[in-house]
Amino acid sequence: MRTLGKAKKGISPVIATIILIAITIVIAIAVAAWVFGLFKSYSGTNAVTVVSGLSSCSSSSNSQCTIVLSNQGGNSVTVIGASINGVSVSLSGTLTVSANSQATIILTGYTFSAGATLNIQIALNNGATITTTIVAS
Repeated sequence: MRTLGKAKKGISPVIATIILIAITIVIAIAVAAWVFGLFKSYSGTNAVTVVSGLSSCSSSSNSQCTIVLSNQGGNSVTVIGASINGVSVSLSGTLTVSANSQATIILTGYTFSAGATLNIQIALNNGATITTTIVAS
């Protein structure tokens, strides 16, 4: 016959308390890191964006696109390539966008007409690709 007092098995209350405190600390560190952006490099957001209100493509000026880039990051980036509707185009203008500033690049080498929808991709030296769509005027 078994007695109830001798059949106890499990972990001691002290060990259980230490495990719970350790789990709580790990969760608190993970939440703090997420809130304060310690994992920013893994978030997938890009600090460089296209300023759509200032960017345009005009068929009347030799089919060129004027793209304004804004860099809200802490490091400067350089534009290393661009394409319009999958076709590589020539770059001119300010190709390096300093930290916390704007720069204007000009894309040429792709013929389009007014009203055409242009899918523009801009490659940066940090490995990021910026995509925007502009309707030509």
